[in-house]
Amino acid sequence: MLVPQIKIVHMSFTTELNNNSTTQQVHYLPLVSARWDLLIRVPGKLVGDYICLQGNLQASFLYKNVTLVTSSVQSYGKLEVGVPQLLNISAVATEEDLGGAAGMGEIMEAIKERTELRFRSRLSLTDCREETEEGALSYDCEDTMLKFEQGSNHIKATTFGKHASCIVNL
Repeated sequence: MLVPQIKIVHMSFTTELNNNSTTQQVHYLPLVSARWDLLIRVPGKLVGDYICLQGNLQASFLYKNVTLVTSSVQSYGKLEVGVPQLLNISAVATEEDLGGAAGMGEIMEAIKERTELRFRSRLSLTDCREETEEGALSYDCEDTMLKFEQGSNHIKATTFGKHASCIVNL
């Protein structure tokens, strides 16, 4: 049986810039923090048959196949069987977390050069099927295009273009 896909309805990325930084790093803008927010649409056929009515959700956010941040495990509850539903998940990384993150400097440089970037995500939801031993359904998602706007002390980006699909990783 084919496991139903999940859709990314909305993704946003927000950074808080450290304008008081005295570092002379020219390859990227100094960050205080970065936050990813994700809104996913869980199809009705997935609820109850595959994922639990109450369970856990976790997301990882990637740039060029390098994981930048993974959210803490977040609980969801009271899903309705057979009804499509929306779930939110967020991940926050501090300057210390991102300082050593491969690709973060490249992201900040790319933001300065262009207004669009692609991020990829991975999801994990509580698996309620009796025959599984893993305990979680893992999904790999297509790239999500984000369009950036810059402010004086922040950079924000939101979903631009089609909704990305997430396919179960068996």
